[in-house]
Amino acid sequence: MNKNKMITIWVLLALLVNGIAVFAYNIAVAEDTTKFWALLATTYIYYLGLTQTGIVFSAIMRIAKSEWGRHFSRLGEALTLSFIPAAFGLFLIIYFGGTEHLFYWARHSSPGSHGEVHVRHISPWLGTGLFFWRTIVSMSLFYIMSWVYFRWCRLEERCDCDMERRLNLTAGFVMFFYVVTNTNTAWDFGMMIIQHWESTIFPAYFWVGNVFAGTAFVFLMAVYFIPRAPGEEMDKDHLDSMGKLLIGFSILWIYMFWSQHIVIWYSDLPNLTGPLLKQREGSFAPVFALMILTVFIIPFFALLFRSVKLRVLSLSAVAFIICIGIWINRYLMVMPVFTNGEESVFATYTGVALFFAGLAMVLLSFIAFRAFSPAVKLVPASAPKEHH
Repeated sequence: MNKNKMITIWVLLALLVNGIAVFAYNIAVAEDTTKFWALLATTYIYYLGLTQTGIVFSAIMRIAKSEWGRHFSRLGEALTLSFIPAAFGLFLIIYFGGTEHLFYWARHSSPGSHGEVHVRHISPWLGTGLFFWRTIVSMSLFYIMSWVYFRWCRLEERCDCDMERRLNLTAGFVMFFYVVTNTNTAWDFGMMIIQHWESTIFPAYFWVGNVFAGTAFVFLMAVYFIPRAPGEEMDKDHLDSMGKLLIGFSILWIYMFWSQHIVIWYSDLPNLTGPLLKQREGSFAPVFALMILTVFIIPFFALLFRSVKLRVLSLSAVAFIICIGIWINRYLMVMPVFTNGEESVFATYTGVALFFAGLAMVLLSFIAFRAFSPAVKLVPASAPKEHH
């Protein structure tokens, strides 16, 4: 391993340890630890969505018969599988340590408290046991199907057998279980943290955001991790196609955003409009504006220019902005429920430390996966260089 890679690993380890230490310190000394558990939940659902999208990107490219997408597909598959231990580990930490802090239905009612509830009115769906098992089972089914898909993709490369029909069917199941597990995450960490709040379109809005940011993240990973010869540039057709895909996802995301908000606004029911309006008030107002700017306005107008799409640096900058924007979206999904908006926790040291600790965990997991699976090439030998 060369010196630069070792430096990268040590920096990532430092970021991870720093995030763990900062979170543990705050949990140990703070009187009310709810906002710190909320920050951890924000970090968890964000990076879970990014990494789970990797193999879904591959599945989408296969079903769409995209040739250019195969250049990025194997990396996406590895990104998803490498994060499996962290995905379950983080959930278990939140479940055993933060459930009563995050979910009103899991707390003992106390008059006047934020978690005051009448247990007899709580749906059977809102129980800690069912919460645990539906999350574990849905994620397990998704990751098992992802592993099967990954193994069959590699088998297709090594033999002359025709596996297209089998892989197309498996890709469909991967996407199905992705929607199931992300819908489950959206319900639990988006809707079930707010009393009497519901939105039929919210789960779709949630996983469309994951697909958008996950695709951008796959591209950023490809820029750094996919090997190229000295002086070799990334294929222009790959860049152009990725840029077109990202602008398409930006339009889809704003459509889902509008579809959810306009229906709730028009209904004018206080229990539904209140949580959405809170995202735009107090210290959350500039954060909300920044979200719209980074998730839609900047990506959409920047990617209209072909020159932006055809340069690695400019397309990487747009992809990075998209990833930041969806993190802000997840922040606004969770944090307004647990803070009054008078004080900002958006750019606090704890929030930043957890963000970079999560990123370090993703990258270290990916590096470890590659180290333990050296036979897995990030670009399949059969992946064409030309665009079709």
